[in-house]
Amino acid sequence: MGRTTREEVIDKLFLLKLLQLLRDKGMTTGLTKLQKLVFLAERTALSEGTECFHYTYVKAKHGPYSVALERDRTILVTQGYVEIVPHREGPGEFVQLSESGEGALKLFDQLFERNKNQVLVLENVVRKFGIMSLQELLNYVYGLPARLKGQEGKKIAELPMRTPILIPYKTSFKKKVVVTDEELAILRVVMDPETEWYKLREVKGMRAIFCKVRGDRWISVIVPSLPGCMTQGLTEEEALRNAEEAIELYLEVANR
Repeated sequence: MGRTTREEVIDKLFLLKLLQLLRDKGMTTGLTKLQKLVFLAERTALSEGTECFHYTYVKAKHGPYSVALERDRTILVTQGYVEIVPHREGPGEFVQLSESGEGALKLFDQLFERNKNQVLVLENVVRKFGIMSLQELLNYVYGLPARLKGQEGKKIAELPMRTPILIPYKTSFKKKVVVTDEELAILRVVMDPETEWYKLREVKGMRAIFCKVRGDRWISVIVPSLPGCMTQGLTEEEALRNAEEAIELYLEVANR
């Protein structure tokens, strides 16, 4: 069962948040360690009935591994929200939040404030496991009990390679991520790999997101609080004028 668009953008947002928390604690993570930290966060959240990440994990050579997580990480690097930095003192690379990623997170301060349970899960994982070396983390994860049907009494280390060890859709969430329609519309633009640039502006007292798709000469404007209200312009000024007209027309029709 694949992720919905809503789940995909939420996963990317919380992945950025995890990297921010690691940075704020002065901690670093490589690609393999990041997979384990997200696994532990998702496993913890699922045990509490809390929606957080939506990744399916299998057992791999270097611990729990999610193809979808690796794909999301690659997309975030392409978008410039995440940076891959060479280790200064030896081989290997670090994954870290970029300035653009920080800017994207700031757009959703209210979302994180509203979803404190999920943020607390991430904070606890960073505090408890962020300081561990990769080998310590692998030893810990492999020693965890397997939880899926048919795996009772076994540890993750005892399972065959490529065995599924975490499937989020097997759990009913008691505490879902609370995201408004407006936030979801903005998230879809911000997390879309085809978005070349975006900007939030107030138009007629409403938040509007201006964005440009790669290879497109038009600037699109979406007014998230007015479903279906969108327009375009060849310049930002033209797009702004068209957005003002679109909002006026939308409200005029809605109030008839």
